[in-house]
Amino acid sequence: MVSHDVSEQTPGTALLVARLHVDLCRLASAMCTSRAAL
Repeated sequence: MVSHDVSEQTPGTALLVARLHVDLCRLASAMCTSRAAL
């Protein structure tokens, strides 16, 4: 039962982590470009 619940939640967690990773990459990219402009 418990393992089944975890397997169900994994896709949602993976998607959340992927979105967070993309946001962090965008933020890092924005910081790098702003530093280059300075």
